[in-house]
Amino acid sequence: MKKNEIYDFEVIDNGMNFEGIAKKDDMVVFIPGAIITEKVRGKIIKVNKNYAIAKVDEILKKASFRETPFCEVFKTCGGCDAQNITYDMQLILKRNMVKSVLDKLNVEYEILENTIGMGLPLYYRNKVQYPIREENGVSKIGFYKKRSHSIVSNECCYIQNRVIDMLAKDIFSSFIKHGFKGYNEATNDGDIRHILIRRGLHTKEIMVVIVVNKEELFEDLKILDIAKEFARKNENIKSFVLNLNTSNTNEILGSKTKVIFGSEYITDVIGNYRYFISAKSFFQVNTLQAEVLYQTLKEKLCLTGKEILFDLYSGVGSIGIFLSDKVKEVYGIEIEPDAVHMANLNIKENNVENAEYIAGSVEEKIVEFKNRNIKPDVIVVDPPRKGLDEKSIEYILDFGPKEIGYVSCNPATLARDLKLLSSNYNIKSVTPVDMFPHTSNVECVTVLQLKENM
Repeated sequence: MKKNEIYDFEVIDNGMNFEGIAKKDDMVVFIPGAIITEKVRGKIIKVNKNYAIAKVDEILKKASFRETPFCEVFKTCGGCDAQNITYDMQLILKRNMVKSVLDKLNVEYEILENTIGMGLPLYYRNKVQYPIREENGVSKIGFYKKRSHSIVSNECCYIQNRVIDMLAKDIFSSFIKHGFKGYNEATNDGDIRHILIRRGLHTKEIMVVIVVNKEELFEDLKILDIAKEFARKNENIKSFVLNLNTSNTNEILGSKTKVIFGSEYITDVIGNYRYFISAKSFFQVNTLQAEVLYQTLKEKLCLTGKEILFDLYSGVGSIGIFLSDKVKEVYGIEIEPDAVHMANLNIKENNVENAEYIAGSVEEKIVEFKNRNIKPDVIVVDPPRKGLDEKSIEYILDFGPKEIGYVSCNPATLARDLKLLSSNYNIKSVTPVDMFPHTSNVECVTVLQLKENM
């Protein structure tokens, strides 16, 4: 198999990024845009030792669940990768994806549920974060093109809340009109790097975050005028924040933040609980499905009201607080101090008297609980995409809680961690939840129970 050669392929599966998977001459071939059951003709564009990548030239046999993408920039934008597949099939493929990574590592589980989807899988994101870039002397707002940092502009993003999607573009236009420039990655120059906007689904409260490239912009009166102008036009704008990021990095937010108008936080509601959200704190981007996610966890865990629960990687405390009415005590650990501050505000706001949150890394702070002789009956974890580190797994196994609730945004690291935890635990159920329709991402709620002989 050589580059630029053309072959016909039978697509036998879809991968972690919903790319088609075929086999040719004992070689695995990844074919972006192809769908399981299809026959396609494609050109080889890359050949490695263990796999090749092909580009679709022609669809010879179309899948029955192939769909015309509804977004005009679907083929170039890097935001969505599943609009060409019917939504029901997306849910099936996401379950298959989870099953594939679990089976690959021989992870034994009792139940793998069907993926829980959304009734209306559109306009669900409560957080918009647009890069602002200067290209060829012109400032642009949009998403990155696939596998690049070139900007793809769009009139409408169908997975983002329409209010904040349009607001981001209006704010961008105002900044450009006032003489500000987008960020130039090549020269590390320019004024505005990102526009980030959060909106409470139930409260309708809006926070605007402008990520700037120069600290002197913190005192720029023109920005304050822009903030006040938009707050006058939209009474739901409760916070206007500047964040400084001068590093040459892919990180969106820097370490320094200044509120120039309004409050330092907004609020939203999940279930019966109201949560404070700041510029830097983690909060699920799909509010409706977050409630489904947390309720699924609450129902799958065998909680009696007598348990001590550890909430690890706790963010603003949303999971622990949601479960607080079903346990005796909640202790949370989160590495981001700002999020812990929010968690403690959330405790007070919701009159939760049985929860305590501390700032620090899980692997370091979990020792403090051990030294205080606080032993969990249940541990809930919601780690970043990299999953649990080895130390955290060691401490979890050492504590030996009767149950573990694992919320994961990455099936691959979930499978890896479950394999390690399965030495002491039975995996009772894995439930995929579609937090991100029309993308290949899937969240999972997994419940593990301590083996009887442990």
